Amino acid sequence: MANTQAQFGFAHFGYQPGGAPDYQLSKYAIQSSYATAIFFGDVVQKSANLGPYIQPCASGSSNATGIVGIFQGCTYTPKGGVPGWLPWYPGAAAGADSTAYVIDAPNALFKVAALLTAVPATAIGNNIGFSTGAGGTTVGGGFSTYTIDQNAISSAPLIPFKVISLYPGLGNGSDPTTNYNWVIVGFNNMVYRQGNTGII
Repeated sequence: MANTQAQFGFAHFGYQPGGAPDYQLSKYAIQSSYATAIFFGDVVQKSANLGPYIQPCASGSSNATGIVGIFQGCTYTPKGGVPGWLPWYPGAAAGADSTAYVIDAPNALFKVAALLTAVPATAIGNNIGFSTGAGGTTVGGGFSTYTIDQNAISSAPLIPFKVISLYPGLGNGSDPTTNYNWVIVGFNNMVYRQGNTGII
């Protein structure tokens, strides 16, 4: 069955063997004046311009400093309001810094859709970049539109993710011969994992 386009960012899928599962989300800060939305499943990094704060990662094929992890919502305080949890950061000036929740366990695995052309089985073991898409949607949970970029399969060590397997499920995303298939990836270059070369 041919796949249909479905963008949902980086969805947590499990953990690689040999490492203890870590279900705790790490906390990072988002500056109260930060005006760019961050969606559930976005790749995030620390910004040199914003001190200790995080922001969406726009460098999809290479990042010399490594990424922080995958955004999983935040505690957000609107101006004049009270703190509340949101699955996305709305990108509007807040009354206080927001607390972001991020998956940064170095052995975490994620399910993610291909940008367009199918990622083949021959990509397993290689590094791969991502595309930021159109940002995200606030309908139905504020999900990211980040995808894996099939044009950014590489052996270069600074590529942020590594292809672990094709999606092992049934239905949409499981056909490796048509566009928009889904793959399972792990971190390759991030704050707790040094980038390694692929096997091309």
